[in-house]
Order: sequence, then C-alpha cells, then structure tokens
Amino acid sequence: MGLLDGKVAIVTGAGGGLGEAYAKLFAAEGASVVVNDLGGSRDGSGNGTSAAAQKVVDEIIAAGGKAVANGDDVSTMAGGENIAKTALDNYGQIDILVCNAGILRDKTFANTTEADWDLVVKVHLKGTYCCTMPVWKWMKDNGKPGAIVMTSSTSGLYGNFGQSNYGRPRPASTASCACSPLKGASTASGSWAWRRAPSPA
Repeated sequence: MGLLDGKVAIVTGAGGGLGEAYAKLFAAEGASVVVNDLGGSRDGSGNGTSAAAQKVVDEIIAAGGKAVANGDDVSTMAGGENIAKTALDNYGQIDILVCNAGILRDKTFANTTEADWDLVVKVHLKGTYCCTMPVWKWMKDNGKPGAIVMTSSTSGLYGNFGQSNYGRPRPASTASCACSPLKGASTASGSWAWRRAPSPA
C-alpha cells in the first residue's frame, strides 16, 4: 500500500530536475501522475512536443506506475485548463497539483532585457495562476479537498547573483498560495513552509 494509492497528481515542469523527482515519488507511492513539460529546456525554449515529459512517463510505467504526458504551456489559461483536462480525461479526478514549472534567464540586472524579464515572470507567476485556477475550481465545484503546492527558491529570500528576474516571482507565487486558502480553506490545502529540498535533483 502506497501513501498515495488512488490519488491523482499533476506536476508541472516534470521533464527533469525536481519536477521529475516529484512525479516519480508520487507514482512510487501509488498516485497516477500527469507529467507536464513544455520541452525540458531550462531557458523556456521548449518545442511543445512533451518529449521530456514522455521520457519520464515511460520510466514511471516501466517501474510499474501510472502516468501520462502533457506538453501544454503553463503560462496560458488555455494551457492550464488543458493540463487539468488531461488529468480528468485520463483519471477522472485531481487530488494534488504541484506548480513546479520554471525557467532560467540568468543575467546581471543591467543586462536583463524586458523580454527575458517578462517571460520569467510569466512562467513563474502567471503560470501558477493559470494552473491553479482550473484545479481549484474543479475541487471546489466537486467538493473534493486536495493539495496545491508551489515550488519556490531561496533566491527570492536571500538573493543570488544574476537572478533578479527569477528571484522575484518565485516568492510571489508562494505568497499567492498562502493567501488562496482564505478563499478556499474548506476545499484545498494551501499551507506552506520554507524548506530546502533534501535533494538537488
């Protein structure tokens, strides 16, 4: 018996790194997992083929787990809605959402372009909204309590050279998560804590 038997989890940005580790852990504990990734590129230049996500799915299935790939863009509402739809079409419910997707466009502040700034903020901050809203609505409308988790970074707490664009939206997304339960405490768990990940993945 796994800790997550019968549960359905969505993990964004799961084509590698921490997202891949989350997805594989959930599957090992019995959850059916939607593995989302736009293309696996750290700078956000994914091609939408979901090849990186499919590789993780193949490894989960080979290990005896259940998973399906999704290549939608988390930073659009259409993408967020289709990620949720992928879970519902394949597994009929959503119990866990991990908003992990992120990109890096590391540069000194002086060399940061508006385009780089906008894209990083769009993925990290708007992306959490676009993925959370359809999942939260489904949980609320169906009376199904669940867990919504945001991956953040200590770059937003302590700073890190070259990450002025990355460090700002990450803690903003967790602030949103901390505030969301005020509107949906009876529906989804949004409690959070700052903890370093035990694995660098």
